Amino acid sequence: MASRGRVLVAMSGGVDSSVTAYLLKSQGYECAGATMRLACTRRLDEEGARTCCSLSDIEDAAATAARLGIPHRVIDLRPVFEREVVEKFVRTYRAGATPNPCIDCNRYLKFGALLDHALEEGFDYIATGHYARVECARGAWELRRGADAAKDQSYVLYSLTQERLAHVLLPLGGLGKEADVRRIAREQGLSSAEKPDSQGICFVGDDDFASFIERRDGRSLPEGDVLDRDGRVIGRHRGALRYTIGQRKGLGVAAAHPLYVTALDVEANTVTLGGVEDLMAGSLVAHDWIWSAPAARCEELMAAAGEDGAPVAAKIRYHQPDQEARMSLVDARAGAAGGVRIDFTRPQRGIAPGQAVVVYEGDTVLGGGCVTAVGGGR
Repeated sequence: MASRGRVLVAMSGGVDSSVTAYLLKSQGYECAGATMRLACTRRLDEEGARTCCSLSDIEDAAATAARLGIPHRVIDLRPVFEREVVEKFVRTYRAGATPNPCIDCNRYLKFGALLDHALEEGFDYIATGHYARVECARGAWELRRGADAAKDQSYVLYSLTQERLAHVLLPLGGLGKEADVRRIAREQGLSSAEKPDSQGICFVGDDDFASFIERRDGRSLPEGDVLDRDGRVIGRHRGALRYTIGQRKGLGVAAAHPLYVTALDVEANTVTLGGVEDLMAGSLVAHDWIWSAPAARCEELMAAAGEDGAPVAAKIRYHQPDQEARMSLVDARAGAAGGVRIDFTRPQRGIAPGQAVVVYEGDTVLGGGCVTAVGGGR
């Protein structure tokens, strides 16, 4: 049987990427496995929490590739990872915003440096174990939600442009994790069949972001004032970066009603608390916008938007249900660097600068960007 194309499979050592490699080989693709060496190189038993990218994971990926009879390589992408993911994470956190390093890893590593490497090496495609679908419709590529709503990962893949989508295979997009993927892994005797999912951010490990930054800087975060909504001092904090918008627990302030973190001012080193009503916002502005859908479709959508904006479904968190909204351009820079305004039909809780907002038309991802401002509506 003639090969359907050469595929470089991003193999993390987990069950999803292992089954991805098995399925593509079974479908007639000429496969090779590749594992990225990033920043987390300690063995799992030295890390405690289950993260990805350890030496144990590299060994697991190599063993799975050998069992499947495909070649395997380790690609050292530590400089790119440090620059595009870790440094950006730290810089964003220091600014008091909420970074999403998984989105940056997909953008700059898996579907950036690794895809570039694959194309340079003569591969036709790169494949990953993400739960999303890439389909060709009306002569263009579409990124669509995974069939398993509980595992859908299209939110973290919005940076895939038409150029990138043309070289991406996501064979798990139509499958369920437990009912299909783990079952296939067991049937094929893959060692990753019962391997638990990775948790947390790989280069932090314990999810203690503030302590990670303290260790990186070699100094403790400065203490500062905790304020109420009127700017009155009601307590002290141990570093503003230890808090996130919407946080309720661990505030160290007694009150007759629930309090939440509603604002962080890194320059003034203050944390502001308020009620749940202070977390609600009706709109946001996002920049570093990337269109995943075909340019013609996006131009058509925005041209027909009118003064009220184009109707879309929007998400500001990974597993958030779709939120009815309207989208409009906020400046003249349409395209990757342009700004987009999202006005929600119902106010949203806890929108924070640095978060990603992703917009959909049905099951298709239109695009996404980074929240830069939060407002109260038109």
